Amino acid sequence: MPKRQNPKASELSSEKAKIAAVSGKGSTDQPSKPVSMDIDGDANMGEFEDAYDDEIEEEDVVVRDEDSDGVEMMGDDDDDEEEETEEVAEKTRQVYLPGDQLGEGETLQVDNSAYHMLHNMSVHWPCLSFDFVPDSLGSSRSAFPHTMYAVAGTQAERSYQNQVLLLKWSQLHRTIHDDMDDEDKDDDINDLDEDPILETKTLRHQGGVNRVRVLQSHQSPLAATWADTGKVHIWDIKQLMNTFDTPGAQVPTSAQQPMFTVASHGRTEGYAMDWNADGRLLTGDCNSQIYLTTRRNDSFVADRTAFKGHTASVEDIQWSPEEASVFATCSVDQTIKIWDVRAKNRNYALE
Repeated sequence: MPKRQNPKASELSSEKAKIAAVSGKGSTDQPSKPVSMDIDGDANMGEFEDAYDDEIEEEDVVVRDEDSDGVEMMGDDDDDEEEETEEVAEKTRQVYLPGDQLGEGETLQVDNSAYHMLHNMSVHWPCLSFDFVPDSLGSSRSAFPHTMYAVAGTQAERSYQNQVLLLKWSQLHRTIHDDMDDEDKDDDINDLDEDPILETKTLRHQGGVNRVRVLQSHQSPLAATWADTGKVHIWDIKQLMNTFDTPGAQVPTSAQQPMFTVASHGRTEGYAMDWNADGRLLTGDCNSQIYLTTRRNDSFVADRTAFKGHTASVEDIQWSPEEASVFATCSVDQTIKIWDVRAKNRNYALE
């Protein structure tokens, strides 16, 4: 649950920090912030954000008076000021509720106790969609630190600048106790204050990526991307994902290109897309058309006959988890329809 912080509390903390003075001569250069590991060598591709900036800021050196015996004197004023600052900050914190208006200078601050793990990362271009990639680490794992794999697609300024991002997040430690004082924390390896690691692999993508969906198969992971050019590209990402865990692994040029492109939608873009566990792919566009693409051995066959029934943009598609031939769609026409791919007339079965 986010909290909002009154600027007066921040000012008190700032005034306290100004008591410190950094002395001595030497270089004033700040150490550079570690960048994420990009397999392609693109340092701007993505990085985890350091919420506390402890990687790049030097600690202030506090100059205190000493008595005649050279013993440092600790005044009560500092302790009183610290307690007063904490009390004021605590009083000015309150839980933010949707609809609350922020006062001038107020900002929202995350409450780490609301999440077992919370890490922030940034990428060079915004992304509209991402999906997780299955791995062999176990579906029910709970021990920290975590490792995860994902695929995302960009919305770059120019069409040719877009990319498919393959991501590996590792060393993801628990953060639920990050707001606690050090003396109140338990010595738990799950709460180690180690920086997470982000590794990336990129593929060139023509056009912005509206939606990304991954076939949830560790043995044969496939990623589909809905482009704003009206094309749906299917990628075999297994060899690319293996490069994260196999140093020196070579990726053939063919793996850096789509293994198949669905052109059934013409130039009409869309967002709705879902994989069936058997490798069939459904895609719905902004012109109400729905098409089925079927996997045949190492390739695909795209139907040219659309499922028709909606009168406006198809926003989402979901295969039934129980019936392999049944799927559901929702549309801007304010309807939800149930379909069966075995129907010869390609019409919906239930609305």
